[in-house]
Amino acid sequence: MTESEFKNALAEFTTKTAGELAMTDDLEEIGVDSIGVFEFMMKIEDTVGKQGVEVTDSLVSVQDLYDRVQEAAERQHA
Repeated sequence: MTESEFKNALAEFTTKTAGELAMTDDLEEIGVDSIGVFEFMMKIEDTVGKQGVEVTDSLVSVQDLYDRVQEAAERQHA
């Protein structure tokens, strides 16, 4: 999943458009809580697989979420 595809998918769950999203944005500040992350993961399940992304307190920024999505996608396609 490219960064652009990721932002387009994530924007549905934020207070920003895909074009406004920055990788440094704080998830909570753009309206993404743990439920939002779960819903987002359901949306991109085909990319990351059913095991999805482990949501922890260290998941703070858009970049953190993107990195976790990339890791899950790599495991899914390995």
